[in-house]
Amino acid sequence: MYAGALVAVSLCAAFLPLADHLGYELAEIIALFAGLFGAAPGIAAARAELIRPVPDALRAVGRALSSAALLLLIPVAVILLNGLRRPACEPLAGLVLYALIAMPSGILASALGAACGFAWPRRAGLVAFAVFLVTLTVALWPLARGPQVYAYHHLGGMFPGPIYDEVIRPTRALYLFRLGTLLYAGMCAGIALFSGPGRRRRAGLAIAAACGAGALAISSQAERFHFRASTELLDRELGGTLEAGTIVLHFPREKTKEARALLARDAEVSWRAVREFAGLPVEGRKVHVFLYRSAEEKRRLIGAAETSFTKPWLRQIHTNDAPSPHFILRHELAHAAFADLSSGVFAVPGRLRGLVPDIALVEGAAVAADWPPGEFTVDEEARALRELKLLPDLRRLFRPELFYAESGPRAYVAAGSFIRFLWRKGGAGAFRSAYAADDPQADALADAYLGWLSSEPAPARAVALAQQRFASPSIVRRPCAHEVAELRREAASIVAGGDPARAAALLARCVSLEPGDPSLLVELRRAQLRAGDIAAANATEEKALGHPNLAQPLRATLLTESGDAAWAASDLATARQRFLSALALVQPEPAERALRARLWALSDPRRSPALRKLLAEGDTGPETVLGLKELQEAEPAEGLPSYLLAKQLQNRGGWEASRRYLAQALSRRLPHPLFVEETLRMQGIAAWHLDDAARGRAAFAELAKNAQPGRALEAKRWLGLF
Repeated sequence: MYAGALVAVSLCAAFLPLADHLGYELAEIIALFAGLFGAAPGIAAARAELIRPVPDALRAVGRALSSAALLLLIPVAVILLNGLRRPACEPLAGLVLYALIAMPSGILASALGAACGFAWPRRAGLVAFAVFLVTLTVALWPLARGPQVYAYHHLGGMFPGPIYDEVIRPTRALYLFRLGTLLYAGMCAGIALFSGPGRRRRAGLAIAAACGAGALAISSQAERFHFRASTELLDRELGGTLEAGTIVLHFPREKTKEARALLARDAEVSWRAVREFAGLPVEGRKVHVFLYRSAEEKRRLIGAAETSFTKPWLRQIHTNDAPSPHFILRHELAHAAFADLSSGVFAVPGRLRGLVPDIALVEGAAVAADWPPGEFTVDEEARALRELKLLPDLRRLFRPELFYAESGPRAYVAAGSFIRFLWRKGGAGAFRSAYAADDPQADALADAYLGWLSSEPAPARAVALAQQRFASPSIVRRPCAHEVAELRREAASIVAGGDPARAAALLARCVSLEPGDPSLLVELRRAQLRAGDIAAANATEEKALGHPNLAQPLRATLLTESGDAAWAASDLATARQRFLSALALVQPEPAERALRARLWALSDPRRSPALRKLLAEGDTGPETVLGLKELQEAEPAEGLPSYLLAKQLQNRGGWEASRRYLAQALSRRLPHPLFVEETLRMQGIAAWHLDDAARGRAAFAELAKNAQPGRALEAKRWLGLF
């Protein structure tokens, strides 16, 4: 029955997203199944031995363990055969994860079954099931009550964290934890020998004691080995703490005094803003914000390397450190602030008292309260999605089980724009009622919202940019998402290490796995150029330019990089032609500014050397800076060299010196209004870092004049920080 059930589970997995090939999802499904029902081979072996004329516990243990290991090869065989009918990922890419996650769970469960079969022959299954439930509760308790977002369970496998972290690979913690699992299996085998018939009771006791001691020794070091975390551990690792009103900030100890003050100001202003959005008093329970030095440190300590998250019921926020104002802090503070509105178990709305969260409502509320600034507002992006026919169905989106079926960026924009619409229509009271009652009124308000969305056209520029930003489908709709993410990460590491040819081979594999994503062709071309394979790079460029999914911004990127290559080869005519072709396309403002700076440089031979090193070759060293200073002196009427010098200084944290160059840039001629806007923005940011409120307000007030809604929102956000 167990073998047949394994076949059935494997066949079902063959038709599930992400689990239809050898990888983490399949390994975890089998680990849970084997942990829950895998005692069956052990119990059967024990019972079969007890009815023999001359029973032998060692033989039963051997049969139990060998059967468990062999039966767990069934899912591998089924999924490998499944590769014949689906787009094939690397067939054995997930074999190590399967061996680390599924196999130890099955082996431990079978050894546990043998021990229960000898100790409690008639109730062996019930005892094994009880052990699974009790140990699962113990494993999940730190996930519910501690800072971590991962969970390790000897019988149930490993949960690595949020779905948006696509790279899942074996870690030192997983290896150590699974060593503990095998030691616990050895302990159960020893207990089976001690409890069973035969003359091996003393040996069984010794094996159980030795393996149990080793397993307990590993389990006792759970924090040290990073398969359990605590706030005390995080404070020891990070080292810095500061209270800012209701917010308690935990950050790297090396953060400067000035940076701490800016972070505290950012946190206080953001907290006040999200509380006012919901009509809540500013005072509330303490909220703890943990900021990590890097994604890798965050992965090691609590999981979720790239994904920020909040545990509202604990009032804890975990994110990677970034310059203030922090790009995601207000969004995460909204999650913590709205915990006061929900009576659910986890302080979020959802079914079964929040045990099944309504993620669309939770995330939509945070987006609506944060209302992040940028070139376009969230509403304008939602209009662009509607025009592109990519806007998710709101009625489906607000069903808890369907949020993750949508592309993350699309789902967040749609949910946020809709909740903001609800807030505008009914005010803070309507929002509070919807959040507290888990009733976003998606069915009732969807038509009204869509009608309002259609009342204004989406800006053409927003539509063009949205074609690229929102092109990627949900992770569950990509056939080999984890493999592609791991290959891209490895390729980036290899390029940094100086082996671009190998990186190009890995990226070529990514292209074959996801042929519908033209951005992979752009990455492949860059690696080929670094490797000196010009012919292959040209072929890849031609293929990318002819790709049916190539949006305007990415086409502009390709043409700009192609122009850079021509510029580096002193083919100025080709470079200018490529740059002009790129300029005719819609692209993000920073890319457009850099492109206009290239054309400005090509208009005069004196300008080309310094700007080519900076823009085409990415050289920001002393010679480039010196060249910009010489150009600034040689052309006293032109403000672009001063602007570029200020940008380099700000990148290095030289705020006072950059301010002088920014003033010079504004007093001279700049090539385009985009540079004027960015110079004003940089002036305001420099004033923020220099604690010069008067100049900061003046810069952002000037920037807000005649600005588009997105930029006006950004200026307003900055003005609120002074």
